[in-house]
Parts: sequence; structure tokens; C-alpha cells
Amino acid sequence: MKLSTTSKLAGLFVASALFGLTSCDKNDEPSGGGGNGKTVFHVAADVADPEGDATVFMLPTTNIVDTTLTFINNGYQMEGVRSARVTAAAGKVYNLNYGTGQIHELEYDGRNSYNKIQTVDLSNWVGEYPRFAAVSDNYLLAHNVLSQPSDDQRSVTITLQIVKVGIPGLVFNAETDYVEHVLGTYNIGDDYVYRIDAPVINGNKVYYGTGYRKVGEPDVEDTPRPDELATLVLEWPSLDNPQVTTTPASIGDTYGFRGTAMFVHENYVYQVNMTTDGSDAVITRLDADGNYDLNYEFNIRNVLGRSVGSVHFHHVGEGKGYIALEDISLGAEVEDRYEMAYFDVNTKSIEILSEVPKSNMFYYQSGAMEEGVFNIAVSPSTENAYIWQFEGTTTEKGAQLDGGNIFVQGIYK
Repeated sequence: MKLSTTSKLAGLFVASALFGLTSCDKNDEPSGGGGNGKTVFHVAADVADPEGDATVFMLPTTNIVDTTLTFINNGYQMEGVRSARVTAAAGKVYNLNYGTGQIHELEYDGRNSYNKIQTVDLSNWVGEYPRFAAVSDNYLLAHNVLSQPSDDQRSVTITLQIVKVGIPGLVFNAETDYVEHVLGTYNIGDDYVYRIDAPVINGNKVYYGTGYRKVGEPDVEDTPRPDELATLVLEWPSLDNPQVTTTPASIGDTYGFRGTAMFVHENYVYQVNMTTDGSDAVITRLDADGNYDLNYEFNIRNVLGRSVGSVHFHHVGEGKGYIALEDISLGAEVEDRYEMAYFDVNTKSIEILSEVPKSNMFYYQSGAMEEGVFNIAVSPSTENAYIWQFEGTTTEKGAQLDGGNIFVQGIYK
């Protein structure tokens, strides 16, 4: 069954996540066997039905170059309310069943599907709607922020909840692997962290991107944002001593929405903001002590000479990577307004990849490196979707994806 563009746009922008990029030789044996010694990629895509409701299917494949991948009623159906949340580490795939607080460990079955080999239920500690990420091949972190308003709605108490889960095996001990920190009670006009995600480890600290807000007057819908970016930093692996650090480099959030917003390079954590109206797209960095380096600022708007928006990025090594930039001049009514670009945080340079069509990359998760090539899915609303292969500023089309009738949001290894 072919899906119309209208159906695609109605329900395709809710899907899976991949945090972290790893390089793997094609001769490595995939987890679970099979694959004839080739690298197995796990590709997740939203498929919309005629009513616009989306179902996420994940499909294993050793070929993402010269083939057509079909996801319509094909592949492993992922679990979750609104979307499937996915990450990969240590040769396994992990599915957060959003809406239940359960995480499932999946193993490639060596053919065309997956076996569910372990489940952990974290709802008693981080609720039914946490977010999660792999921070290494040894640990996942699941996290949640509770906002408790006062009776008169003039203050809010913020509580941070984090669970550390050992992988593979989804090993969790509530006594040693769960922390809860009251970050504070904030009054009208105070700035506070209301969401965290996309954590990375640098030395003895874990860095979380944040959603940063002001406490507004009761019943006021549009509260001004703080005039700063913020990061939450805790000790690692104890998850003690939470501290919020800020920079005036721009405004917006720093948690990447469903993608990666930070990476570690030469003992610094580089971070991109999720821009809002009137803010610049900037890459900042934090040092090993958890503080912003106020002497470093990579302002993408200034380099390009025009206003652009940013959400998340993909590091491919040596401080270089790829970022989707919103062409703000097109206006919010245009669906396909994100263009891909290649950046280098060392030289503070960026180059638009003009051969790649614009698409809606706001909800996109991540791609995968393979032998020096970065593979990412681009799904324009008005033309065929493809996996694109990037090497530096060189681009080439790879596998076609159901003739544009689906929206791929994650390529996993």
C-alpha cells in the first residue's frame, strides 16, 4: 500500500532515537550471528496508516547503499506511546517503551528480526515517561524531572530523578543505582531546569543538556526564556552534587530534543543549542570541571551571514560532524526547511551540503559511521527518502526508502 504525502505528514514525526556513534569494521560478526560477517545496521522508521497514526518498525540490513528498504508492515514493531525511543550499545538495541517506563533489551536474531532478551521496569523511580540514553557500552541512564507547583502557582519545586542501568543485561539496583535530588524551589522570575536529556560522560562528570525556563505569572501562557543557555553537571559515577552552569552565548534549550546535543573532544564537551525565536545558533563548550569556557564561541549565524536554527548535531570524530540547520527565511509553514551542513569546531567553520535536499530534521535522531562514512536518512515530504552517505563535504545517495512513503529517524549499529 502506498501512503500519500498527506498521510506521511500527518503522522510520521514521532520516532526512535540513537545516542552515540561508533565505528565498526565490516568483517565484525554482528550480535546474534548472521549477516555473513558484514556490519548489520538497524534502521527504524515511522509508517503512517490512512488515519495518520504512526507505527515504528525496525529493520536489520547489511546493505544501506544500493537497495530499497521497505518498512510498510515489515520489520520488528517497536513499543511505545506516541513513538519508540531507541538507543544502541554493546552490540544490543534498547527500546524504551515510552508510556510504561520499561526498557527492553533486543538482540538481532541473525535473520530479519529481533529477540527480546531482557526487560527492566523503572516506572517506580523515574515514572512512565522518562527519557534515556546510552552513555557507554556499560551503562544506560534513564532520567526525569518533576515539577511541583505551589498551591498558588507562584513557585515550583524541581526534583531530579536518575537511574543508572548496567548493560548488557539491564542490571539495576535501586539502593545503589538511583538518585533523587531536589534542585530547589523557584519563584516568579527565577530560572529553572524543567527537562534534561542527551547526557555525555567526560572524566569524572556527566553533562546533561537542559530545557531552561522562567517561572511565570499564573495563567500567563508565554513566559520569557532566560537570557542564557544551561547545562546540568553531576559527579560520575556517583551522580552526586548536581550543579547548573550557564553561559550568555545565546538562548534556547540544550537537550537536543531527540538527538545528540553534546560530544567530547580533547577533554571539552561541545554543545549546540536548540534555538528559539530571536536566538543565534551557537556551538559552545564546557571544560572538565563542568564550567562553560566563556572564551570559546562558535556562532553559526555569524559564520554563514544569515539567521539559521539548530536542534542537535552528529559528531564523527576529531571535532567534525554534521548538523541540520533550519532556513528561517522559509517560514514555519514550510515543512522541508532544514539543510545539512558539515562543521569543524576546531576551525569554527561550516559548509552547507547543497546537494542534499531540505527536509524536516527536527525529530531526527542519529546516523551511523562505517569505514569513515557517515550514513544518515533524509526524508523530504515531497520527494523520495534516501539514506545519504557523507564523507567530509562529499555526498552520495544510498538506499531508497519506500519511495518516500515513510520517515526514517534512526540508523543504529
